[in-house]
Amino acid sequence: MNFEKEGIVSVWYSTTDYASIPDSYFEEDEQGLDQWAKNYQISRYDPENMETNGCETGRDAVRKIIAPCSWSYSYGEAVIKKIEKLGDKQISWLILMFDFEYRAKKTHIFEDEYVHFVGCFPYDMDAGNLD
Repeated sequence: MNFEKEGIVSVWYSTTDYASIPDSYFEEDEQGLDQWAKNYQISRYDPENMETNGCETGRDAVRKIIAPCSWSYSYGEAVIKKIEKLGDKQISWLILMFDFEYRAKKTHIFEDEYVHFVGCFPYDMDAGNLD
């Protein structure tokens, strides 16, 4: 499925220690897709539009992890609220896909063993960071 959509950022988060996730989860196959993308039925994405941020070990407040991310002022508060609504106040890391609208209602995949899909949020390239 093609999920490209300008002006939208799709967000996933994890509560699993980054160091304890096997390297194979992030290794790309011949098509350039890693296990994460396959698990979410993402057949292609532009790695240039992907951003990740998190802690080396343990967990931290959602705000602390999302604040330094690109343009987070435009979507950060909404992401924080949604993650807290999902029941997590602290996370280990985030995956952000810009110009990408992942549609979990179509794939019926909201989480895999390491990451949870948060949602899709409009973002503004003129916005600064939350911090």
